[in-house]
Amino acid sequence: METKGLKPFSVLLRAVRNVTCSAILGVCAVGSVAFAANPLTTDFYSADAAALVHNDSLFIFAGHDEQGPQGNNNKAFIMNDWHVLVTDDMEHYHDYGAVLSVKTFKWANASAFAGHCEYRNGKFYWYVAVHHGTIKENGSEGFAIGVAVADHPSGPWKDAIGQALITDNTPNDVKLNIDPAIFYDGDDIWMYWGSWNAGRRVKLKENMIELAGTPEDIKIKDFFEAPWMHYFRGNYYFSYASGYPSTTNYSMAPSLNGPWTQKGVINDKMDNSETNHQAIFKYLGHWYFMYHGANSPGGWTYRRSVNIDYLYYDRDGLIQKIKHTNGVDPVNNALIEEGGYRMVVSHSNLALEDYDGIVVQQTADENNESQLWVLAHGEKSRYYTLKNFATGRYYCPSKTLLDTVSTKSTPCEIRIENASKEKGYYLFADYDSDYLADVLNISKDVGMPLITWVRTGTDNQKIKLVKAELPKVEPPEDSGNGGTTGLEMARAVGALPARFAVYDGAARVIRLGAEASWTLLDVNGVVVRCGYGREIQVRSVRSGMYFVRTANAIAKVLVK
Repeated sequence: METKGLKPFSVLLRAVRNVTCSAILGVCAVGSVAFAANPLTTDFYSADAAALVHNDSLFIFAGHDEQGPQGNNNKAFIMNDWHVLVTDDMEHYHDYGAVLSVKTFKWANASAFAGHCEYRNGKFYWYVAVHHGTIKENGSEGFAIGVAVADHPSGPWKDAIGQALITDNTPNDVKLNIDPAIFYDGDDIWMYWGSWNAGRRVKLKENMIELAGTPEDIKIKDFFEAPWMHYFRGNYYFSYASGYPSTTNYSMAPSLNGPWTQKGVINDKMDNSETNHQAIFKYLGHWYFMYHGANSPGGWTYRRSVNIDYLYYDRDGLIQKIKHTNGVDPVNNALIEEGGYRMVVSHSNLALEDYDGIVVQQTADENNESQLWVLAHGEKSRYYTLKNFATGRYYCPSKTLLDTVSTKSTPCEIRIENASKEKGYYLFADYDSDYLADVLNISKDVGMPLITWVRTGTDNQKIKLVKAELPKVEPPEDSGNGGTTGLEMARAVGALPARFAVYDGAARVIRLGAEASWTLLDVNGVVVRCGYGREIQVRSVRSGMYFVRTANAIAKVLVK
């Protein structure tokens, strides 16, 4: 759902890239733009970031470390405000600046610790941990969780309820009420939080600013702090910081109520940073792992910086160990234009061809129209159909791992997302399960088929869509179309430039020029039947009613 009156981020970004103070959305002191690399920005020290995908943009809600250089007198977190960054290409990150601070909450007096923002009921709700000005029990640090609300992540933000949502007076709270994380499972809205080896969860009311129950123990072994919940392929994943200095671990369960099975470490201890705080999210077909390290100049435990790397699952849904890199690849989130394309596999530079109903990689040949595909928009955003121009058949992947990708006579919508600006697209067989097209064995051999496999990020899964002009096609006689474009005709029949087959009305036979494997299609491109030979028996035919496909040719049926 698009926020009313709000321009897409890509439009705003162009307007503010070189601006230092802007009235856009009522926010001044607009920050500079960082570029794709780890850490995301060196303009300020950042930590404890949470992610929110909204309207095809990725918003990052980050804490701000203000501690000085490493030294014995600087061993404390100094944090007074939070920044919001946004990107729509994983390359340019626009910083809206310090849009929320401790001062927003009149009842708070210090410490802008980790938070999490969620969109609900047309508003953005940002849950953050701060020191309460008056409520502090013996043995605790006096932390509370507040809620800010805004019409847009850039603000202006205000205290949603004028008091804390969680304090030391909340029944069954913990001694350190920090690190809130929100999870919506389709029925209920849950908030998780905690530290010092004690975690809690509580159900929220639909209004997002009231508790709907009493906090419960999360009962996760080895939990220290930094809870994060996500769902994937039929399982719930609870990730968290474990131990101190911390690793990031995770557990899995078939339901939010468990039973939870520990699966181990996915992010090792960070160099020169004792804390580990993660966010796991899916954006434009990629799963990402966001975390902080001490990899900015002058960075250390109390001067951290946010990084993003890829997250991958194996065929059993287990999370693979995170590999720290210099940054993820830039992507393009624009919808793909309809029209003709040649699909080239990034790792082999071979073209994808419909070969006897199986999609295989072959030596690229611009004259081979079995390598020409017609892309059209599906009913849902980012879903498309791919129709082979020569065969008239549709790209239809199986959702079963290791099955070859076949073509069929009826349309199959698939999700297509940009894998990399440079290396192409992911063709998903099952978007929710992370199954997509993969050249078998990462082979560069001609004739190797596409199969369905889990997303691994390797280049044999990245397909370049190279724009290609569709040949002009002669329309059927008496169609009333006049001249028609290749795209218009391909949508109807998937035809090559018309050749001719002859219908003998007396014998009720369509005669071909030679024996061949043939496919009889009606004027809408629907396959009537297939066979082999030089004659096709039919009941009746009229000019322009049928087309016959043989090898790489389409013949329009002429009546004698």
